[in-house]
Amino acid sequence: MINFRIPSLFFLLTLPLCYYSQYNGFGFLYPLDRSSVITGNYGEIRPNHFHAGLDFSTDAVANLPIKSVSEGYVSRIKISSVGYGKVIYITHPNGYVSVYAHQKRYASKIDDYVKQKQLSSKKNELELFLTPDELPIQKGEVIGYTGNSGNSSGPHLHFEIREEKSEIPINPLLVYDIEDHIKPELTHIAFYNTSDTNHMTHQLTVPVKNINHQLSLPKYTQVLSENTFAIGFSGFDRADATINKNNIYEAKILLDNQLIYHHQLNNISFDNGRYVNVFSEKENGIIFQKCFSPSCYNISIYKTLVNGGKIILNDTLTHKISLQINDEKGNKNVLTFFVKTKNLKGYHANTINNNVFCNKDFRLKEDNFDLFIPQGSLANPVYIHKCVYIKAPAGGDVELGDENTKVIKAFKMGLKIANPLKNKESRLVMTVNGDVIGGQYNDGWLYADSKSFGSFNYKYDTVAPTITLPSSKKKSSKNVVPKNSIHFKIADNLSGIGEYHVYVNEVWQIAEYDAKSNTVTCDFKETTPKKLRIEVIDKVGNKTILNREL
Repeated sequence: MINFRIPSLFFLLTLPLCYYSQYNGFGFLYPLDRSSVITGNYGEIRPNHFHAGLDFSTDAVANLPIKSVSEGYVSRIKISSVGYGKVIYITHPNGYVSVYAHQKRYASKIDDYVKQKQLSSKKNELELFLTPDELPIQKGEVIGYTGNSGNSSGPHLHFEIREEKSEIPINPLLVYDIEDHIKPELTHIAFYNTSDTNHMTHQLTVPVKNINHQLSLPKYTQVLSENTFAIGFSGFDRADATINKNNIYEAKILLDNQLIYHHQLNNISFDNGRYVNVFSEKENGIIFQKCFSPSCYNISIYKTLVNGGKIILNDTLTHKISLQINDEKGNKNVLTFFVKTKNLKGYHANTINNNVFCNKDFRLKEDNFDLFIPQGSLANPVYIHKCVYIKAPAGGDVELGDENTKVIKAFKMGLKIANPLKNKESRLVMTVNGDVIGGQYNDGWLYADSKSFGSFNYKYDTVAPTITLPSSKKKSSKNVVPKNSIHFKIADNLSGIGEYHVYVNEVWQIAEYDAKSNTVTCDFKETTPKKLRIEVIDKVGNKTILNREL
């Protein structure tokens, strides 16, 4: 059994040096036995989240062996049709956890352990937490094979390093010494009007010229109509071994040679994943990172914030701005330009009567709805306008707030259910802007967690899922079932797939669901299969059963 000890004082004292030297101070191996080509890096802008690790290329090939980067033990295993798919977490003696996601299959000893748990619980998708003596792992031991399970667009390895206690993922490129001598590049910068600090708006986009690795703007001096503004940028970084465009790790802004803004993409907790929607924006197809903060934030990426990164010019003279971008290896590029303003207007008076503040809890309850927004759910104060209740035969729409408001953490929404259908209360689901967000019914109210404002309503999901067996090419039969395996399609019209079960000769079998293709695959070992039963249950309990003779 591996002896896990508290890291020594020497390790704790030298840990910052490991980060800043950008070398492999942890002694971690690479998880793949091939050149380390990164197709997605830490902090990349993804839909509703920052990318939490590295995507290692497998050249679209599955079944490459994945190795544990160091000794440790398998502390967590999860199988899901979404998210990370088949994933393994290994806890190491140095206080960190390595994560290996989207696997096709696990190595034999792990696979045997998981299958035993699946069979005993009769659950295909499960999450297991292990003790140090159950599955110890040696450094370099094969733990699984690359694949495309979960929310993955193609075979690759998603890899993370997390702090064990906080579960916060760190930037692996500050641990691994990947060859990189290429400067990051800028393609555009953006100017934002910050005269109203609660409603900062995109004002101007300027393309960046890159000639012989020297960055410049088309005009020597930018003349702005407002004297209160902030900067954003769009660009990319590359390593030596790939032409793939990755995200830029670090940015600094200097005004007249004084540092006013600095961020680094590291130590981003999963609780702050949706902050990406505040930190970045897409304008005319271009993704910008904003070099200024909102009114409220609880994220460690900011290292320097003078006036929140917002710039106020107190005269109409010319001022120098330098935007410095760096990668994890210290490769640096700088864009220097000049700005001046025509007007000294200062901040505009905020004419919007905000009633929801990002640093306070907010509760609003009326006859037909109950809204609770916890502190920290929003990045800026907003105005929740008076709701409109539109009566309809199946219920009523509650129009609440602006669906474009950036919500960082979920809030609680409740809808009063007038005259619920008898014995159908468990089939209720809430929707926001047409999307199902689930919900729990209790004593006349349906409550759900929402990450969007807009139009709230409820529906009854009374339709069971569908099961579609593959069609046979023979005219004598409508469908065909192989003798030792089965694959079929499943779908649900509203609440989504909850469970799926396959029985052969009344014996429960392990099956795998690929949500991307809506396909369930089951390989079974019954020597004389005669009877097949498939059960599919949606998230509110509607069930479909299909029986077939084999």
